[in-house]
Amino acid sequence: MYRLVLLVLLALPLAGCFAPRAEDTARNWRPMGANGLALGRLVALSPGVTRATWEAFAGIKGQTVVRLAAEYDPVRAAAGCPPPEAGMVRAARSFLIVDLAVTPQKSVDFIAAKAQAYSADGYFEEYDLDIGVIAALAARARPMPCADLALPGYLR
Repeated sequence: MYRLVLLVLLALPLAGCFAPRAEDTARNWRPMGANGLALGRLVALSPGVTRATWEAFAGIKGQTVVRLAAEYDPVRAAAGCPPPEAGMVRAARSFLIVDLAVTPQKSVDFIAAKAQAYSADGYFEEYDLDIGVIAALAARARPMPCADLALPGYLR
C-alpha cells in the first residue's frame, strides 16, 4: 500500500496536477521582459484600481483565455483628465477588461482589451482598446483614455 501511495505521489507532477493554473500564468506574465514586473503587480499598481478578477475560459487549439476585469475608481482613474465635454458626465463605475491567451506551453499572448463605463442607473458604454494598455500599465499611467471615463449626461 505504501508503494502505491508513493507511486501516485510521484506520478501527479507528471500528470500536470501541480502545473500552474492559466490565471496564475497570466498574472505572472512579464510583458516587459524578464526584468519587468509581472502583470498582476502592474495592475495592482495602476492608478485608481480598486479590485481585479482573473477568470479562465476554454479557448481554441488548446489555449486558455484568461480575462482580467479590473475595476477602477472613476474619480481616481480620471485624475489629470480635463472635465468631461459638454453634455457628458463621469462614469459611476469603470472597468478595464483584458483578454489573454495562455498556450499549453505556458506562453501568454494579448488578444484584446476594452474599457467599460457605467452610469449609476446601469447604462454602459464599451470602448475597444489595443495592446497599448499593457504599455500604459507598465508605465503606471492611466490605461483608459479620459474620453472612455465619461457618459452622456442626459442619461441621469
